[in-house]
Amino acid sequence: MNQTKTVESRVLEILKECPKSRYDDMLLILHYYNRYSYMRVGELSLEDIVFNYKALGLPCFETIRRARQRVQSLFPEVSRNPQPEQSGSISIVINIA
Repeated sequence: MNQTKTVESRVLEILKECPKSRYDDMLLILHYYNRYSYMRVGELSLEDIVFNYKALGLPCFETIRRARQRVQSLFPEVSRNPQPEQSGSISIVINIA
C-alpha cells in the first residue's frame, strides 16, 4: 500500500509539470518511467519494458493509470477538465443540436 501512495504522489507531480499527460496515459507512463527508473526507458523497446518492468523496479501500466484516476478525482485542478475557481457567479451553458 505504501508503494501505491508513492506512485500517486509521483503521478501528481508529473500531472502538475506536464499538462499534456493529463489526457494521455501512455505519455504519463513514459514520463513516469523516464523520471523514476535508473535508465532512459524511452530508449528501450516496448517488449523490453513490458517484460522487464519489475526488474527495473517500476509499476505496471495499469497501476499508473489507476493512480492517475485517483489523483484526478482528489485534485480537480489536474483533471482532464480543470474546474474553474469559484467566484460566486453561476454560468449556464445550453447546447442546442
